[in-house]
Amino acid sequence: MKRPVTPVPLLLLLFLLAILTSCRRDAAFHAALVRAEALMETDPQQARAVLAEIEDSILKIEDYPAEEAGQKTGKNFQFSIFNFQSKGEAALYALLRTQADYKCYVRLTSDSLPLIATSYYGTRRKTQRAALAQYYLGCAYTDMHRDLDAIDALLRATTLFPDTTNKYYAYSQRDLGKMSLQHERDKEALEAFRHYRFSDICRSDSVNVGWADWYMGKAYLYLEQSEQAEAYLLRVIVNPYLSKELHANARFQLAKLNAYLKENYAKAGEYINSYIAGYKQKENIGAAYHIKADILLLENKLDSAFYYNKKVLAYKQDARAYCETYKSLTELSLALNQTDSSDVYFQQYMAFADSVNQIRRDKEISDIENNHVVELHDRELAVQRSRLYWTWGILFVFLVFIASMVILLNDRRRKTEKLNYEEALNAIKQRYIAQTVLTSPGGSLPASPPIAVQKERIAIYQKRYESSEWKRYFNKHLSEIKSGLFMPAVEATQFEQYLSDLFVDMLLDMFRDNEGLTDQEAQLCAMMLLGFKANQIAFVCRISADAVYMRRSRVKKRLTSNWSDFVFPVSSPKP
Repeated sequence: MKRPVTPVPLLLLLFLLAILTSCRRDAAFHAALVRAEALMETDPQQARAVLAEIEDSILKIEDYPAEEAGQKTGKNFQFSIFNFQSKGEAALYALLRTQADYKCYVRLTSDSLPLIATSYYGTRRKTQRAALAQYYLGCAYTDMHRDLDAIDALLRATTLFPDTTNKYYAYSQRDLGKMSLQHERDKEALEAFRHYRFSDICRSDSVNVGWADWYMGKAYLYLEQSEQAEAYLLRVIVNPYLSKELHANARFQLAKLNAYLKENYAKAGEYINSYIAGYKQKENIGAAYHIKADILLLENKLDSAFYYNKKVLAYKQDARAYCETYKSLTELSLALNQTDSSDVYFQQYMAFADSVNQIRRDKEISDIENNHVVELHDRELAVQRSRLYWTWGILFVFLVFIASMVILLNDRRRKTEKLNYEEALNAIKQRYIAQTVLTSPGGSLPASPPIAVQKERIAIYQKRYESSEWKRYFNKHLSEIKSGLFMPAVEATQFEQYLSDLFVDMLLDMFRDNEGLTDQEAQLCAMMLLGFKANQIAFVCRISADAVYMRRSRVKKRLTSNWSDFVFPVSSPKP
């Protein structure tokens, strides 16, 4: 009877094949992501095509309803649908796909992908990808008309870029300024546009410079700072790299500026006439006729003002514009004695006034809610800044404390070394006195201690010198010493004073036993006892090496035999 074949080897083989296939697939996914990221700045369309290939490979497209421009979304469109082995690669795909769609002018209708990226990259570390994830989350919320969420995301993005010279940092400030303008946060908008205007991207790109000038001009105009607004809007007009439409819009804003702020009606009329003459979309020109009617009214040209106000009604306007137009027509009809028309215009004005009041009340409620949300966000940022300041403050105090402790410990160590040094010298002196009194017949001391005592002192002097700053100083300037250069005069004087203080007891004995010995000769002896070579002595004394040899020979003859043998021992090498 045949034994059944065990399936274990076959299962093991299949398992190994699955692992190898998975590894090859992951490597291919990673290579495709790297390629898409590299193409993103130069060819976003091609980068989007590469990402689409990845999507076809790893997403179960048939399970999710397709939407605009091939986006796959659905109730279950979450991280679990990705077959990536790494969360990092899934987050990078989510970021790149959002970036590619936005760059290719595909309207973002979901925050699912950017939220995957922001969840992975976080907000704690300043990295390019973390900042880009927040920036494109803000772009998605902008497309979805979730303005407050967009402002929040853009604010976070500006804090995460590692380098403020990054072009996307400038774009974040630009978009943040645009959102702030829409919500009448004019000062905040102006500050954001300043960051954009003076960024690196505006220094090298005339188009970006033009757009920055446009936004700065609008912000100053809303703040009623006419001189600054006019300067920036005029720059827009003379910038040849901008579109004619933007030039026309700048003229429209200059017309309003000159009419309402500067009261220069002639100049305002020139700008609005130029705008109307060059405007192609005639169905949207009602606002320009309204401005022209106001200018004519301010110039007291009532008939012309009445004519252009009536022309405004031929174009689609919002309730506020209709209300203002009917109000002007009512006043003008009375001034022109057109009483029959005035009643009709007045009734229309009242009807639209009710609508405007309702809109105003709704807007006030919305502004209160929005301001509350913004206030909460600002408060959160203030708390974060406060925590940061406290952290840095505590760290600074801690560092000051550590530095103070180090200084105190070093000072204590120096004082301890000095005390031990003085105690060692006193011990030598006391031992010498005790031995001399016991051995001397008369109990009297000689003029100075013998050489044996001086040798004990020298050992202490040398040890103290080895641990001093001067030892490190000469090691640092070793190349200058060997080159025959001289020590600076101020430092030479300081070192000579250090020698006098270090050898004070021995130098007194040396002067007592060697009549006529000069200070320079005594200091040469001190340097010889410390082991200085001729080039070191020449460096300190600021003389040549030959002069050192001559001075050494002269000193050796002047010293008594005991001191000469002590300072210049026969066994010592020649300097």
